[in-house]
Amino acid sequence: MKQSPEQELDLIIDSLNQERKPQQELDKEAAELLAVVRTVKKLGQPKEPHPEFAQRISHTIRRRSSRRWITIPAAALVAGLLLVTMLINWNALFTGDPVYAMEKAVAKLSDYHGMLEMRSRNAAGEEWTVRQVELWSEGDKYAIRQNDGVLTVNNGEQKWQVRPQSREVALLPVAPDPAGKGFDLRDEAKRAMKYPNRVTGNEIIAGRQAIKLKISPPGGLPYYLWIDTKTDLPIQLQTAMQNALQTTYTFVSFTPNTGIDPDIFAYRPPEGYRVVENDPGQQVATVAEAAAISRLTPALPEEAPERIFAFTDRIVMDYGETTIVETVAKGAFEPTANSALGTAAGGPLEVWYERLRWRQDGIEIEIEGSKRAALAKQIAGELTLPNTAVSLTENAAVKIPVDMDIVRADQQQVDGGHTPWQLDPLQVSLTFVNLLITPEGITGEPTIPYGSFKLKANNGAEAVVTVGAGPVKQVYLKRLIRQDETGIWSVVGYDPRK
Repeated sequence: MKQSPEQELDLIIDSLNQERKPQQELDKEAAELLAVVRTVKKLGQPKEPHPEFAQRISHTIRRRSSRRWITIPAAALVAGLLLVTMLINWNALFTGDPVYAMEKAVAKLSDYHGMLEMRSRNAAGEEWTVRQVELWSEGDKYAIRQNDGVLTVNNGEQKWQVRPQSREVALLPVAPDPAGKGFDLRDEAKRAMKYPNRVTGNEIIAGRQAIKLKISPPGGLPYYLWIDTKTDLPIQLQTAMQNALQTTYTFVSFTPNTGIDPDIFAYRPPEGYRVVENDPGQQVATVAEAAAISRLTPALPEEAPERIFAFTDRIVMDYGETTIVETVAKGAFEPTANSALGTAAGGPLEVWYERLRWRQDGIEIEIEGSKRAALAKQIAGELTLPNTAVSLTENAAVKIPVDMDIVRADQQQVDGGHTPWQLDPLQVSLTFVNLLITPEGITGEPTIPYGSFKLKANNGAEAVVTVGAGPVKQVYLKRLIRQDETGIWSVVGYDPRK
């Protein structure tokens, strides 16, 4: 079937953007036109015309062609259409549109394999490597091997983990699935095409030339995505700085369309390994089915989940990037000692990394992922998140001077895996109070036990701990180096017990 002039133009422009010779047969007029375009393209990218210029040219062509439509040669029509297309897509013609190229490359992506490195960075500019994993991905299936040899596989129907150290295979629920929410090429490409974006430069990433994109989700914080110029696929993602913490995912090695061996996604426990099964759950179609299996009446948000999983004692609602887990509340609600505190449904709200947890109507609710706040508000109604702008420590009766050199050294010790108790404001308070009582040091059981210390407030940057006995009534603490869950706490003041 003969192509229209517009279709021929599309193919020509695609070929030029990819630095290829057009494959379609061109007549004499189209060939001459292509030669002209190539000549113009060699001139480099000129200054972009006024935004209204393309509209004026288009209007002029339509006005004149309406008077002399029958006498205009085909080449003139093609030239006019090409001119309008060039002006409207000027940058794409001369430099290529990396997002459009990424869309086409992802559409052709069947699978990929590589080494993915994850690094964290705080507001002070300190950066450290979290971990590096080997990753295989094919559609909804993935396999991740950690440095210690632990292999986690999700084939869409089953999820399991092979643990060489203990020689066991653990069956896991398909959702929630935090391991599958890191850096997925297809998901990131969809987001980049959906949100406003712009090219901010070119960089070398893991030895490869890459285009850097700034992506600005409406109502959210901008983040960055790097696209490999050779494959047109994403190779690095840098999240926005959230709660003073930023994560960068980098493919230090990457191969697309490798033809992954299907055996890697097949469930076959190694010989001699023990299978550990702890209620992996089942996917159901309705909330009513989930309630019947779990014997739990869930609290539901307005937004319907993509998938629902039922277990004997809980319900999991999967929203893609976010997961809701609901269980029957048992015992007293105890927030994680290092978590920030807010309020939800009239009670305490635990804020821990990307997780919110609270209790409501006899149910404990845990939401993890990017949509956690929006979904939590749909369930709890009123939701108050921690506010770091409000000082919790300024009213301390006794101020404690702090040696920042010591604090920095302590933070480095904790980053290296030592003295992790400094991440717990209760443990830091316990040490401080007991050293006030026994300055020569703590030997054996402390005078004031751990159970006497309660977290009164924590906004993520500052905290207040109450003490049930002894000479101190309240301890005031700050994260002086890093205001996130990896930052240590330092005592900056206290209130004596009168």
